[in-house]
Amino acid sequence: MFLPAFGTHGLNAARASLAHALQIASDDGFRIGLVMAVFPFASVLAYLLVGAWGDRVGLRRGLLLGVGLYCAAHMLLLAAAPLAEAVSLPSWVVFLTLRVVAGFAGGAITVTANGLGAALYPPGQRGRSLSLVWLGVPLALVVGTPLPAFLAGPWASLPDGVRRWAGDPYAAVATLVALIVLVLVPSFVPVAPRATELDKGERRVPSFRSTWSVLATSLLMPLAVFELLASSAPHTQQAFGFTPAMQGVLFLMLGAGSVAGGVFSGAVADRVGRRRCVIGSLAGFALLVPLLPWCGPLAFRALATLLGLISTVRQGPFQALASYFAGDGGRGRFSARILTASALGIGLGQFLGSDLLGRFGMGAVAWSSAAVTLLALACARPLREPVPARALPRPAEPAQPRR
Repeated sequence: MFLPAFGTHGLNAARASLAHALQIASDDGFRIGLVMAVFPFASVLAYLLVGAWGDRVGLRRGLLLGVGLYCAAHMLLLAAAPLAEAVSLPSWVVFLTLRVVAGFAGGAITVTANGLGAALYPPGQRGRSLSLVWLGVPLALVVGTPLPAFLAGPWASLPDGVRRWAGDPYAAVATLVALIVLVLVPSFVPVAPRATELDKGERRVPSFRSTWSVLATSLLMPLAVFELLASSAPHTQQAFGFTPAMQGVLFLMLGAGSVAGGVFSGAVADRVGRRRCVIGSLAGFALLVPLLPWCGPLAFRALATLLGLISTVRQGPFQALASYFAGDGGRGRFSARILTASALGIGLGQFLGSDLLGRFGMGAVAWSSAAVTLLALACARPLREPVPARALPRPAEPAQPRR
């Protein structure tokens, strides 16, 4: 999950250097937002195609396909400048095209990993298992997102001949991590049962009508978060004079809070209730977000870290709640629906965050994020928890004879 999350988040802290490298004006929010948002939008097709294909032939096979394609796309991004000259296109168009390919690969990784996290564990342990699966997202914030910002300076000092083939730091980090994952997956990821090996009941996929609340919540939660992520780097640069390295530290702190939330949320949710974690996280996020425009540099960092923790607390528990709607043979297809809604929310959030910041400032972004979170809270209220909060049922006690 690190790879698709890095593909989505990796440009947030390095957007200024990326705009310069792609010859996009720093105030051109539309094209910058498009380059950032196209990755999650491209993931949608992979969710629909690879999710169903993975149910038939095996989710691990779909995972390997996604990692291999992701690696190939970012290898080509390393040579984006010579490639743009060879095809006589602007650099940003070539970069955008390869981001579409990488987004498709990221979608294949996400839908199969999410399905495996549910299929390989019993229902009572899915709060913990899916929290660990989705821990790759905050790890991408902690480790992956700051790296392009920290490497922007050394990258600019490289000789022109080397930098021409070294691409952007974002592409270099993505390629290296993808190669590592491509080696590790066959050794450590088990094979889940295929749909053809299960009975008809386990192959079921619920109707859209019966899952509207899950899909709406999955759309709105990331929309609210990514409005903030897409606007935080340019806001801190304009308001506080943050350099790329300082923005990298900001995303490092944000990711640290997110990792803390992801580590503890699964175990807590399996004990006190997954629905309670989701509802409480949404309520806390909506209350705190409007404070962001009033923060100074230090307070902004602290509040961003707290918001990262709160937003990650709900991810694993929400995916666990969603997993109860489908059988093991329908994991890929139902995960495709959930993740399609989420990807649309991510893309809309990145675009709206950039556009609202350019037009109206950080106050509009914060209030929009709070309003969207309240809508998500209203949609999440109908969710119910068919599996008891205490994960594993106790063994039945023998009946006592009547006196």
